[in-house]
This record gives sequence, structure tokens and C-alpha cells, in this order.
Amino acid sequence: MRTRAERRVAARYRWDRLQVSFWFAPALMALGAVMLAWVMYWLDGLIPNEALASSRFVLSGTPGELRSALLNIAGTVLATAGVVFTLLTLPLSTVAAQYGSRLLRVFLGDRTTQFVLGMFVGTFVYCVAAALSIPPVDVNPEAPQLMATLGVYLMLATFATLILLVQHISTMLQAPNIAAAAGAELQEVIGTEITEDVTSGDDGQVGSQTRPDAQGVLEALEGTAGHAVRAKSTGYIQFIDPEIMLTLARERNLVIRLLHKPGHYVGAGAVVALVVAGQPGAPAVRVDAQLDKLLRRAFQIGSGRTPTQDIEYAVNQLTEMAVRAMSPAINDPFTAMTCLDHVGEGLAKFVQQGERGSQYYDRDGRLRLLLEPVTFAELLSAAFDMLRHASCDNASVLLHMLAVIDIIGQNVKTPEARRLLLRHVSLIQAESEAGDLIEQDRQAIQLRGQALRVKLADTA
Repeated sequence: MRTRAERRVAARYRWDRLQVSFWFAPALMALGAVMLAWVMYWLDGLIPNEALASSRFVLSGTPGELRSALLNIAGTVLATAGVVFTLLTLPLSTVAAQYGSRLLRVFLGDRTTQFVLGMFVGTFVYCVAAALSIPPVDVNPEAPQLMATLGVYLMLATFATLILLVQHISTMLQAPNIAAAAGAELQEVIGTEITEDVTSGDDGQVGSQTRPDAQGVLEALEGTAGHAVRAKSTGYIQFIDPEIMLTLARERNLVIRLLHKPGHYVGAGAVVALVVAGQPGAPAVRVDAQLDKLLRRAFQIGSGRTPTQDIEYAVNQLTEMAVRAMSPAINDPFTAMTCLDHVGEGLAKFVQQGERGSQYYDRDGRLRLLLEPVTFAELLSAAFDMLRHASCDNASVLLHMLAVIDIIGQNVKTPEARRLLLRHVSLIQAESEAGDLIEQDRQAIQLRGQALRVKLADTA
């Protein structure tokens, strides 16, 4: 059994792979269109055509005429779908060129875009399925009028979604909306991160402090090489399944130490984990081919990073957008400051939630899994280092960066976190001295940084 947090992480990884694709929603809607055609054909058999003869909103005709009408509608929808794909090409190229290819996943996962594509695919499939289900006149002289009429209404609705798509793309391509979408993704990945909050009903527990009964296991782990679990392919670690790890460790009485975390690049055959016996003094663990295969299956490796478990990547999406905005070709400090706002909100939530523990215990309190969690220091560096260099000549962005650090500092709880924030305040002040700024701007940054230093020291 896995914990609720683990279930959230595993489900989010699978859902993340589906929602950032243009095929998933249209495929579901196409399947629903086929079922809808069957339902409408059945409903037509219950209602005689004579009851619908006086209605102006119901399409009438012979079975052959209705079949031709449905096929004509399908052809019209298919031809218009070419316009839709042309409209989608523009935002894809714009997002990749101006904001970075990493943010393409924000557009690919957009629900409105997927819905419009699904409407065109679903209407086309419905009309074809409905036309094929109409029997010849000699088999059934009753024409399925309701089924054919629904095809007309679906065509009208589909063309309405085309207008919706034009409006949505014009709104979505605005920089604040793209930054907001990336910021929402950062909030989501932080919210689904496995934390130290464990309820009584969970089977696993997470902690950063070593329990007395686990100290011997840790000492034994440091003194032995253990069985090496190697990566099955080259690429980035996208997801590590905690369910597989904890279940195998509990069933085989093992302790598994992860040497890499999501977001790390590994080569084929690289050691990604070590496996040792779960009790001090126990014989060396023997890992057969089947167990090794199961352990390797827990690591999902792909050509690119994903924000499912990789908080740093979610921060990098906003940082890349901000750095590109500060390039000489674009020079858009407002976009950079917008990205900083979303980064600050995400990091404030991270420090409120607390860093994830590095040690996992089973329901009996035995150490089963050791990992390298993402740290506050890594996220601060990902958020500020590159952007600080790119903004050394812009006082507004540097001052806004200090304001974001101030917001984060209001939520920190440990002296170490405050020390990290003070370090970045010093780096921003030093960057202003190295940049091409007028003296008044340098003094403003130095004074703001000094005031922030005093504020962080007073809250210690």
C-alpha cells in the first residue's frame, strides 16, 4: 500500500504525460462521439418520424439524403480543421522563439486548445459513424432524423469553437498569461511534493532526522558498496516511483539509497541506486535479475525534464522566460518582473511547506529508502543566478528581485534559510556594482539591500 502523497505523485506523473499532448482529449471525444451516434440511433428508433414532421428544428429526408448530408458535414469539418491546425502553428512557433521551448508544454497542456481540437475530431467522427449506421431503405424505411439533426448542431457548435480558439490564442500569447500558467504549474508541483506531514493511516513515513534504530543501518550503508542499480537508458530522470521502491524494500527487507533525483542526467549503465540489507550485520544482499529489473523500472528516463517531481525544472521555466525577456533583442523588464512574482510565490510556499525529508520508513518504523531531496539553496540559485547576471544593467529588475526575496523572507523559519537569502542579497548588491548603472540606481539597490539585511536579521 502506498501513502496518499505517493499516490498523488504517481497519478500526477501519468496525468502529466497525457495532458501535455494534443491527442488525448480528441481521442476521448472521438470515442464519445461514436457512443453518442449509437445512442442517437437507438433514440431515433423509439420516436416515430411522424412525431417530428412538424418541427422546423429537425432535419427530415430519406435515409440516403440524410446519409449524404452527414458525409457532407464531415467533409466540411475536415476541411475547416486545416484552418485550426494553421492557427495552432503560430502560437507554437511564437512560444518557442520568444519564451523558450520549455514553455511549449504549457501550450500543449492548454485545456481550451485541446477542447477545440476535440470538437473538430469528435464532430467528424460522429458524422461518419452516424452516416455508416443508417441502413438502406429496404432494410429500414424510417430515416434517423434526430441523429442527422444532431450532426448539424454539432457542426454549428464546432464552428463556434473556432471563434473561441482565435480569442483564446490572442489572450493566451500575452506574456502575463504564459507566466501565470507556468507559475500555476510550479505551485502544483510544490503542492504535490511528498512532505513530512504523515497521517496515521499512511503506510510510509518521511523524515529528515535519523531514528536511533536506523543509525546502524546508515553506518552499514556507508561502509558497503551494496548492489548497484544501473540506468537502463540515457537521458533525464523524469520520475522515480516511490511505490515500487518502498514495496520492494519492505518485502525483501532492504534499504535503497538513491544516488540521483528527478532532473538529473544519467548515461546508460550509470549507477542510480544502491541496495543493501535492511538490518545491520545481515549477509550481503543478493539481488536477482527479476528484482533488479523491478528496481530499474521505478526510474522513468526520457529525453527531457518534466515538472512532475522536479521542482527546479518548474522554476527554470519561469527563469528562462525572464532571462529571454531581458535579452537585448527583447528588453522587456516587465515580463521579467512578472516571472519573479510567480517564482517568489512558489518559493514562499516551498519554505512554508518545508523541505522534504531524506529518509523513508515503513509502517514498522524501519528505514527503507534514502534519497537526495531538492533543497532551498538549489531553488534560490535556479531562480536568481542567471536572471541576476542578465539584469545587471537594469535597476528595476534588481530592485524587484530584492522585493521578492523580502516576500520569501517573511515565510522562512530557519537561520540557514535566512543565511541563504542574505547571500543572494549580497550577490544582487555586487551585481549592481558590476553593472552599467548610474550612481543613483546603485545607491538605491545598496540601500534597499541593507534594509533587507537588517529585516532578515531581526526576524532571526
